[in-house]
Formats: sequence, C-alpha cells, structure tokens
Amino acid sequence: MKSIKTNQDRIIIGKLSPDEDVIDNVTEIVNKNNIKSGSINIIGALKKLTLGYFVIEKKDYQFKTFEEDVELVSCMGNIAFKEGDPIIHLHCIVARDDYSLLGGHLGQPSIISVTGEVIIHVTQEKLQRANDPRFNLSLLKL
Repeated sequence: MKSIKTNQDRIIIGKLSPDEDVIDNVTEIVNKNNIKSGSINIIGALKKLTLGYFVIEKKDYQFKTFEEDVELVSCMGNIAFKEGDPIIHLHCIVARDDYSLLGGHLGQPSIISVTGEVIIHVTQEKLQRANDPRFNLSLLKL
C-alpha cells in the first residue's frame, strides 16, 4: 500500500444546471478555480446517465446509458491529473422512481435534469495518474 499526506486547501461549491453534463462541468469548475486535486461529492437529479463497470478480463469498461429521470443519491470521487489534464473519477448511485438503485463508474453523457450540487474539497498536493499496464487503467501515482 502507498499513501501520501496532504492538507485541505479550500472548499469549492458549485451548482450544475439542467442540460449540463456532469463531468464536463466539474472539469470546468476545476480549470476555472485552478484546483490542484481533491475529493468530490455531488447530489441532485439526472435525466440521462452513463454507468460503467470495469471488466477485468477485458481490461476495459462496459458502459450503458440510461435515459430516464433519476435521483443522484450519491456521487463521489476525486480529481487527479494525467499529462497536464484533469481526470475526474466519479462513482455514483442513482434511485429510480420504483426506489430501485443503479450504480457504477460515472461516464458520459450524464446530464442534469433539475440540479447538481457539487462540493469539492481541494487538496494542496497535486495528484497524478499513470497507466498501469496490468489493468490498462490510469491509476493514482503515489
């Protein structure tokens, strides 16, 4: 196991509006606020979402897009960088109108229906990602 110690720098709060893509707009918040890295929490509602499941044997994600109104019950993840670009890594759980749940790696498109309330805890240390050939994934480089 590897770990680093960092301190919280600041907290950024954002509001996503109807028809905005979650990942595109969180990336915009990161760039606009010069965020080095941090943890993300989002709640709200979506009208379209794309969920991924990583298939280890294939070393690739299997994505599926759902076009329905859902509550974004929990969405969390982190911000790191690869080759100078921010990588927004999010996992989420959504609730359907029958109270069943869906969850997985949040992909694109994932579009807001009503609102998305974003809280980013910014860290002082800039986290990096690097490709791990065992999985063909860009994992945290600590």
